[in-house]
Amino acid sequence: MLDAAQELLEDRSWSEISLEEIAATAEVARTAFYRYFEDRQQLLNAILDDVGLELEHVAVNWWQDSGDSITDLRRSLAGLTKIFAEHGRLLQAISDTARYDPDMGRRYQALADRLIAATTERIEKDIEQGASRVSEPREVAAALIWMNERYLLASFGRAPLSDPDVVTRALAVIWVGALYGPDVV
Repeated sequence: MLDAAQELLEDRSWSEISLEEIAATAEVARTAFYRYFEDRQQLLNAILDDVGLELEHVAVNWWQDSGDSITDLRRSLAGLTKIFAEHGRLLQAISDTARYDPDMGRRYQALADRLIAATTERIEKDIEQGASRVSEPREVAAALIWMNERYLLASFGRAPLSDPDVVTRALAVIWVGALYGPDVV
């Protein structure tokens, strides 16, 4: 059903897609849909949970210190870009829904909070090791995470889609410059 939702989102916004269309595109009966989900919003919640796990998984490359912060960060940013390139329309639907649906808004914010907390911890480790001179780790982490979200949705949330390699390079310039200094970029 995730694939069906993504296929439908290629041409229309989430608010224009009915449960019947999702079931028909997934080639399942409406009753089969209800075996797994109460409604469209619950499907979107499940999608957020799945994609959230993917986002956290690619970020682990950088969160866990392997000794080469910049290479790990670039690898994580490339993985992040790949997720948005593949699921951007779904993530755009989730972001849009989070604005008016309180449950989705809480879930979306909780995911962002987890990403910010882990990024803050990594920045603090880099500061302790003398690799970064960031003075406000939590605020910088929040700014970078929310900047990523907006930029990646602008790049992959709606057509025309951006070039993933160009997007990854742009993110790397910003992150590496902000965390490790402009001379490292």
